[in-house]
Amino acid sequence: MPGGRIEADGITMKQVFQLAFDITTDDLIANTPKWFDETKYSIVAKTSTAVSGAGQNTNVDIDDLKAMLRQLITERFKLKSHYEERPVNAYTLLADKPKMAKADPSNRTGFKEGPSTGQADQRNAILGRMVTVKNMTMAQFAEDLQRLAGGYVRLPVEDKTGLEGAYDFTLTFTPIGLLGGRGGRGGDAAGPAGGDASDPTGGLSLSDAINKQLGLKLEMRKRPMRVLVIDQMEEKPVD
Repeated sequence: MPGGRIEADGITMKQVFQLAFDITTDDLIANTPKWFDETKYSIVAKTSTAVSGAGQNTNVDIDDLKAMLRQLITERFKLKSHYEERPVNAYTLLADKPKMAKADPSNRTGFKEGPSTGQADQRNAILGRMVTVKNMTMAQFAEDLQRLAGGYVRLPVEDKTGLEGAYDFTLTFTPIGLLGGRGGRGGDAAGPAGGDASDPTGGLSLSDAINKQLGLKLEMRKRPMRVLVIDQMEEKPVD
């Protein structure tokens, strides 16, 4: 809110941690207390004027707010925690039968929603996402999949395609909320990246689109990742 004020009502500690520590999936946090996703809290907090500025409409950087929220949890709930490497299920990008065009190195690297200039728009009520990618390496594509396909991918994707150079391509798929079956739940921790060829909505999941349109595939594998481990935490906050 204006002035760096935060208000929340009826939220669980799990939701607070998701914001404060960027916890995108349950696999990234361990040893949570039994009340972690049950007890609900109200939070009314405001940054100091030294941070938020004198004006009521001054906004505080979101990373600063996250740091303050972490400090609030540490002080009020007597939080003690540490990070350690643990095996976590996450997607790996592999080459199957690649069918992407080599990029023009003079083009700017990046992606945008919709078709490129002169290209037909393939989007419809079911295939609602069309992303045009320019001059991107597979390592960059894997890194951007979390932003490109929100809901499907909750953890960083590892590039194991072995493909060198940069590519141009488009990717058209169904937003995860429109998929039936497994795809409706989606995300790294929930299983494959959405649905299959017989999806009742007639949609095309991210993994199917990547395989059919790009000749690549997403495969779930375990690999070490940084996990937040809770050592101690009180359910009732101190004054």
